[in-house]
Amino acid sequence: MIIAASAAVVLSACAKIDMGTSKVNDIDEPVAFGAYARKAVVKAGQAGELTTTALQGSGFGVFAYQTTGNYSTSATPNFMYNTKVYGASWTYDIIKYWPNQIQAGDTDRQPATAFQADKVSFFAYGPYVPATASTGVPTDDATSGITALTNNATAGDPKVSFKVSNDLSKQVDLVWAVSNGATWTNVGGTTNTPVSGKPYLNLQKPALNTAIHFYFKHALSQVKLQAVAAYNQIAEGGTAQDGVKITIASVTVTIPGVSETAVLNLNNTTADAPLWENASGSSDLTLTIADANINAALKDAGDKLASEQPAGVTGTATDVIADSKYYTIIPKDGATNVNVKIVYYVTTDDPDLLGGKSRVKNEIEKTVSFAKFEAGKKNTIKMILGISEVKFVAEVDEWADGLSGEVNLPLNS
Repeated sequence: MIIAASAAVVLSACAKIDMGTSKVNDIDEPVAFGAYARKAVVKAGQAGELTTTALQGSGFGVFAYQTTGNYSTSATPNFMYNTKVYGASWTYDIIKYWPNQIQAGDTDRQPATAFQADKVSFFAYGPYVPATASTGVPTDDATSGITALTNNATAGDPKVSFKVSNDLSKQVDLVWAVSNGATWTNVGGTTNTPVSGKPYLNLQKPALNTAIHFYFKHALSQVKLQAVAAYNQIAEGGTAQDGVKITIASVTVTIPGVSETAVLNLNNTTADAPLWENASGSSDLTLTIADANINAALKDAGDKLASEQPAGVTGTATDVIADSKYYTIIPKDGATNVNVKIVYYVTTDDPDLLGGKSRVKNEIEKTVSFAKFEAGKKNTIKMILGISEVKFVAEVDEWADGLSGEVNLPLNS
């Protein structure tokens, strides 16, 4: 886990105007952000886990609602709409400043004309996707991954539409932001304690240089594949003999009952749990790993000698998918029987054989059960490929007594 530095995006000039014995707060303090990505996030169109540093490059999107009093579902994103926050200092364009109308507290800091409390609620998702504000449609016309956002006129919680893809190059690690429950101190001296694991709601202007520190949670469930050999033993492990290689030609995984689309509500109601809505299109999801998508260390090189094959499957579990890629699916409750089919070869060099080798193709199919596919969890299908040596035991049979005949040469008299 990598903690990203939180920093103010802009430092404004500060001034106090004396008015007799009272003071008026006229400090315009910019809204600043920080972020912490638990584990990793993946940008749309990219595959494999990326670090928080990469998130600083791809950015995340922020929705902010300014309300008189507490946030309600009648509010619209009138303060920020899909604002991209990015870079090592978590900067953003078109700087926004905290409203100066704060609730009663330190009367020395309370604006003289404030008769109401302006509050701002913040929601965020990642990775950032540019979208047309009036429609919420991504400008890259994505057909999978993040396919839509609520538009800037929609009242209520901001939402992200998502579509599952079986294309490894289009996997997206969708995340949303929550608070860690740390107390928020208003400039007027009052405090607000956001609920840990939920968005930042009803914040008022804080002390100088205070950043909104987002904690990103994974909204999807991850599916990855590993392979390991069991050489002459039941459990994984052991050592191959005489340069034998186990190499993989393809793996096909079928997960039944996966929702094709769903909508992520960024205002989750259960702490640290994504709020998925409108799931639809439940069907069998078939994932095929072949050709360039197979880890080069495991990928079968075709009709070649074992010495010309890659390292292959060993007694140590290794990722099957190239570049540590994985699939992401919408979380799924209930036991699921996942079908796994693998095609692999066992190659052994032998100069006495035609072609100088023996090469055995194996097609194995098996069903494994998962209790559920939970958000933020890595679900690993580990294929243990049992391989045992051909061994010989020999015994030479003893001679047994057979029939006998007498011949007198010559016969004595």
